[in-house]
Amino acid sequence: MRRIYFPVILRNVEQDLASTFVALFALEAAARALMITIVPLEAYRLLGSPLLVSLIYFATSALGLVVSLFLPTLIHRITRRWALTLGGLLYVAAVGLYLLGTPATVIAGLAAQVAGVAILEVVLNLYVLDHVPRRELNVFEPRRMVFTGSVFVICPWAGVFLQTHVMEGATFMLVAVLAVTFLVFFWRVRLSANPALSPAKGLPPRPIRFIPRFFGQARLRLAWVLAVGRSSWWIMYFVYMPIQLKASGFSDAVTGALVSMGMVPLLFIQVWARIGRVHGIRRLLMAAYAAAGAATLALAIACGWPPALVVLMLAAAFFAILIDGAGNVPFLRAVHPYEREAMTSVYMTFRHAASLGTPGVFAVVLAVAPLPFVFATSAAVAFAMSGLSRFIPRKL
Repeated sequence: MRRIYFPVILRNVEQDLASTFVALFALEAAARALMITIVPLEAYRLLGSPLLVSLIYFATSALGLVVSLFLPTLIHRITRRWALTLGGLLYVAAVGLYLLGTPATVIAGLAAQVAGVAILEVVLNLYVLDHVPRRELNVFEPRRMVFTGSVFVICPWAGVFLQTHVMEGATFMLVAVLAVTFLVFFWRVRLSANPALSPAKGLPPRPIRFIPRFFGQARLRLAWVLAVGRSSWWIMYFVYMPIQLKASGFSDAVTGALVSMGMVPLLFIQVWARIGRVHGIRRLLMAAYAAAGAATLALAIACGWPPALVVLMLAAAFFAILIDGAGNVPFLRAVHPYEREAMTSVYMTFRHAASLGTPGVFAVVLAVAPLPFVFATSAAVAFAMSGLSRFIPRKL
């Protein structure tokens, strides 16, 4: 559920506009990261079954897929500015539903959150694509992860800490404050006043029409499949890993801290970026997917031994972060500038496709096997992604 696109100050972007992007992305990421651990834990507490949690995530993710796919039409009708506002308001609505604390309202809150994330991801990425030239993308992608790291190292732990040690519901109230701050700041700077960010004046885009064209291009198809595999691994990490830690006897606070610790390597993403530039994105992704798969498989075997579980979880997260640092470059380098809006909308469905398919597959696994088999399944997917990475163009 991660998703997360952070702009940086590039040579061709004005200083004040770049700073505005940083602030907007940081606010959205902080709101999402604060809830990323406590929502599955809350769902697990209310329902008492990893299988039911899987089914909930499967059902609500369908909404996110539909929203992402048809968002260009919505943007054309109400403009990017109002679409972004709608995404922020959905965050606020999700908080209100989570605070009610019943199984039904948690499900509804998750649906509102997923829809809000879908809108904000696509719209903010369109702003970034308007201003970052293709030749800068190999530098842009790793740098944006620095901002991701600073937020995701702190907020998963902070969200659980506030909920358990300060006041029940404190995390959700902070998320509401961040969402409102996001909207106030956005309307204050009025980004869309910039001509480059003005909404299109042509006919409304019809995303379904672009699906055959998107998947008819081998490089875009490969980028989408690899992104689905990457996103699937993180869904396992943020949804099922906290449940496994909780079942292994760790408290909610320790669980949140361990999840945050797994994100620490994001702070050193520039080091991994240099490795990618020296050895190529293709080799980096092949090796990182394979290593993440091996660590995840070992994790599945070690679930009965908590110390080994923690060590292997952190190792697997380390290799998955290597993937994240360059994971979107194959798409960003392949998409044609004149097709950015439509193709970005189709590409961004990878997150919702993973959010829909991953809990569905895991629900089947959990219906016949215990939780460690979820991690074994995730390892198999990572190995498959390593094999597919061989088809990335060597020049990347």
